[in-house]
Amino acid sequence: MNTVILVLLCLAIAGRELYLASDKRLPRAQAELRDLRAQLAELARRHETLQADVAEAAAPSGIPIPQPDASDRLDGLHDRVERLEKTTGDLSEDLAGFDTDRDAQRALARSLDTVERDVRELQHEMLDRLDREEGVVDGLLLSEEGEAEALLADAYEGCASEYGLRVRVRDPRPDGGWLGTAYRLSGMRADALAEELFSYTRGLYAPDDPSALGALLTELAQLRGGGVARFGPFTAVRTQSALLCGLLPDGDVAEPWELAGRIRELPDDRRCDLSWLRADD
Repeated sequence: MNTVILVLLCLAIAGRELYLASDKRLPRAQAELRDLRAQLAELARRHETLQADVAEAAAPSGIPIPQPDASDRLDGLHDRVERLEKTTGDLSEDLAGFDTDRDAQRALARSLDTVERDVRELQHEMLDRLDREEGVVDGLLLSEEGEAEALLADAYEGCASEYGLRVRVRDPRPDGGWLGTAYRLSGMRADALAEELFSYTRGLYAPDDPSALGALLTELAQLRGGGVARFGPFTAVRTQSALLCGLLPDGDVAEPWELAGRIRELPDDRRCDLSWLRADD
């Protein structure tokens, strides 16, 4: 694929040279051509580096690694996936601003699609391994029109860290008027984590609770609109009239007011009302 891309780009440059041969503004045009060649060389170098990273990350290791090193191996794969995602994003930006032949752009775009697919496969492999080794939790954080998004994200990830979780994937989640992030976190089984979070929540009695979970719930309570924070089955929902927590089926996605209605239908030992945390409207 690299060869095809570079051949197409070189053909595009050759055509540009033929065009420029008859241009009266030759010195300026030649300077533009030199700049185009430099862009081509840099883009080709970065693309080759990205392909090498994909090959390295995907290649199975023939050396057995003792079980105690499993987390280090998974962390290494996570770092590789992050590096590939960043490089792919940079290349996509370069492609958007690269002024050359349409066929060459399409060829490079197809190559980038292939790399992005490889990244997704590596990410899936990483999460499968993590789920077997230590557990993976689906998380979700939403607020109406992205209200207090940065503050909520800090509080959410602080809560995850306090319970020994590591953020593995952040996926922006626009959903109608709701904005936020879908998370994949590792370090604990979803049901055990949800029970622990819910047990702590039921024991809350003061708005100045010093825990990271208390800080997250307080941030939700201060929202003017609605919001949702989930760690597996554990669900905290802010509506305009209430702040409720409960244990809902993992992956049960709905509008905040619908989730609040489902929490109200749960048995008493599976839900709690924290509306007293809300700021005075």
